[in-house]
Amino acid sequence: MVTIWLVNRALLKGLLNRVNQLDSTIAEAIQSVLGGGIQETEQVNPIQLLLFDLIKQNIKPKTANLDLLKDESGKFV
Repeated sequence: MVTIWLVNRALLKGLLNRVNQLDSTIAEAIQSVLGGGIQETEQVNPIQLLLFDLIKQNIKPKTANLDLLKDESGKFV
């Protein structure tokens, strides 16, 4: 009974040490991300803007400009 208690205690102590280590590792990672600050992004290339505008124009749905002519009987001319 005492042996099981000692094993459980050792496992719990090891688990707590790992959790504390993980906590400090996560804290260091957050500090490194936030500590670096926001870096300036590079300017957009004019050719990239042109391509973006072309793609944006092609995404818009286009309507057909068809005039359907029918005679008095309803048949297409």
